[in-house]
Amino acid sequence: QLQSTLVAQFNSFTDWLSSKGVMPGQSDVNGILRQALGSVGRLTSWVGTAIGALTSLFMILVIGLFVAMEPRLYGRGLEWMVPTANRREFALVLDRMGQTLRRLLAGRLLGMAFEGVLTFIILEVFGVPMALVLGIIAAILAFIPNVGAFVTGVLMTAVGFSAGVDTGLAALATYVVVQTFDGYVVIPMVAKRTVDLPPALTLGAQILASALFGIMGLALADPMTALIKVALERSSEREAKRKDDGSDEPVEQV
Repeated sequence: QLQSTLVAQFNSFTDWLSSKGVMPGQSDVNGILRQALGSVGRLTSWVGTAIGALTSLFMILVIGLFVAMEPRLYGRGLEWMVPTANRREFALVLDRMGQTLRRLLAGRLLGMAFEGVLTFIILEVFGVPMALVLGIIAAILAFIPNVGAFVTGVLMTAVGFSAGVDTGLAALATYVVVQTFDGYVVIPMVAKRTVDLPPALTLGAQILASALFGIMGLALADPMTALIKVALERSSEREAKRKDDGSDEPVEQV
């Protein structure tokens, strides 16, 4: 039902653009789409690639969850690959990275639950179709900052306008209210207790990672940026400690 609704909305939008002379007519659009698809084989290949990417993303998230829950279990094996003189420092950095991943994951799950539940409740109150499905999609896409919220807004608005102008405006208002409250209340509160990453840095990392690694890079840009931040902060601590007393001993985190 969601797919058919989105297709109908897209066709209505292209018809409106055609009537304004902005783009070719529907028949021309269908011809262009047929040429773009090429053949059933190409479409099957694309679907297979998409499924493979989603499967790989799910497995990476599961692995990341296990590592975040028991970092020392995997860290001990990595320490044997490091020279003996650097193992203590390496263990300290790994411990901090594990704490950062756990806080980041906890904050992300909290934000996902908040967006999903609040989106479902408001959409259900306004009578927007498929409120539960849209709430679940909003919760899942909330794992990817910035980009996920935009995709959620597009889907929510398209489904809302399929039921009428008033419902569409209600869906759009729901998106604005949820994202505003999330951006000004939930995210700052979570960031203080988890990992505080500047929005511009996060967005830049997502653009770079998605260009290099696709959807998996987009999803993992945040955790990788947080881990790099931990390593750089520890390096700065060591440098400051060396300047103070010439020591290179690990500095415990306060």
